[in-house]
Amino acid sequence: MCKLLKAGFFRLKKDLMLWLFIFLTIGISIYTLCYSTTLEGVRLDTLINKFIQYVGIFIAIFVSVFVGKEHSEGIIRNKIIVRT
Repeated sequence: MCKLLKAGFFRLKKDLMLWLFIFLTIGISIYTLCYSTTLEGVRLDTLINKFIQYVGIFIAIFVSVFVGKEHSEGIIRNKIIVRT
């Protein structure tokens, strides 16, 4: 099981979609921080609420794309066969 996790994380580290979503999330957080401080003043609860909306959307998109790719390539099926 440890080898499967290492292989999965290694494959994930090389995935372009992961890095795209990481940089997109960082960019959105910087934009939200700069935009909110100029218009409303600094309030931590409003910043967190605005940022959480974007993070939830990015996580949902990334997980669906990643699981769909793993399923279509047969990686999940191979993991189940090896494990049983």
